[in-house]
Parts: sequence; structure tokens; C-alpha cells
Amino acid sequence: MKGFTLIELIVTIAIIGVLAAILVPSMMGYVGDSKLSTANSNAKLAYTNTATYSTKCSVAGHNLDDNCSITAPSSLQRSSSDPTTVEAPTETPTSGSLLNALKALMGTESPNAGYVEVVLAPAGVPQAASWAKTQSESYVGNYPKESTAARENWAADN
Repeated sequence: MKGFTLIELIVTIAIIGVLAAILVPSMMGYVGDSKLSTANSNAKLAYTNTATYSTKCSVAGHNLDDNCSITAPSSLQRSSSDPTTVEAPTETPTSGSLLNALKALMGTESPNAGYVEVVLAPAGVPQAASWAKTQSESYVGNYPKESTAARENWAADN
């Protein structure tokens, strides 16, 4: 007769179980690292887009200042009626105009557009940016000081 004995099958299943027990925790670490890398990349994008908007404001003669900072996690979800381009401001910018510029530059209509915080220096240039997929997300990316581990809240790395 051809085939495997019950002992051979049990040993094979036990070996597969041991390998799975070793590999699953290390794979979970890769998933976390990937989420953190994405969050850091999006924080860098928010930082860069803020610098772009700051330059447009400066050229238009309406400089950003540190009062324009986005100090609480703010959604980048935009509605279908929101503009998708950023124009130079015609009046003194506010944190709302900076948020609208970031929505146009990096937001989507998806509820998973993400949340952003941006701290501006007194000169109106970005000092730091943070991004997370949700407000309660433990993977919050930062730029220029990138996050290296998951954390409990937004304020831990700022």
C-alpha cells in the first residue's frame, strides 16, 4: 500500500506548527514596521506640502506665522466640492487655510484620508509634522524627527 502513516502525518503537522509559531511573531513586527514607515512618509509629505504652501504665502505677501499651526489632529478628508489645487492666499492665512491647503495637496474623499498636525516656527516655516491614519492610531509618523516605535498618544514624540 502507498501513503503516509499516521505518525508521519503527525510529525509533519508538528514541524509546521513549530515553524508557524516562530514565523508569525516576526511577521507581525514587519507589519508594524510597514505601518510606521508609511506614517513617517505621510508626515514628511505633510511637512513638504506645508513648506510649499508657506512659500506661496510668502510670495503673495501674506506670511504664515506660528498661529497658523494645526495643533490638534485634523482630518485630511475632503468633500467632493473642495478644491484640488492650492492658490496663493489673498488675505492673512490661518490654521484653517493651511488645513485646506493640505487637504487639497494630500487629502482624499476617503474616510481613511488620515489626520495631521503641523507646528510652524515663528518665521512661518514648518517645524514639525505628524500624521496618523486615525485619531486613535498607535502608529503616528513624525517629521523631521521620525517615529521609531508605536506609541500610545499623539503628544509622545512632539
